[in-house]
Amino acid sequence: MIHTYLVCFDITDDKNRRFISRRLEHEGLRVQYSVFEVPFATPSDLTHLKNELREWMEPEDDIRFYHLCSACRKKSLSVDDERIASFPLAVVL
Repeated sequence: MIHTYLVCFDITDDKNRRFISRRLEHEGLRVQYSVFEVPFATPSDLTHLKNELREWMEPEDDIRFYHLCSACRKKSLSVDDERIASFPLAVVL
């Protein structure tokens, strides 16, 4: 089962911020400048990404992962009451 996380960051260094943004764009969908929806097929995929991003952080930086359960995602709407984009339940490679 795919688990989706809302990933938000506040990174002070421009180079680090660009790397983190590109890395998250590769993994998920950018929904705001520093906010992404990222699906993970396994807990180890989440752990791997967190470990990779941690290396690009300064002590004052912050990256947060908020789990978006499937029931919550179904209830999520934009300000115009449009359904929020959803990821598939399975990814076939």
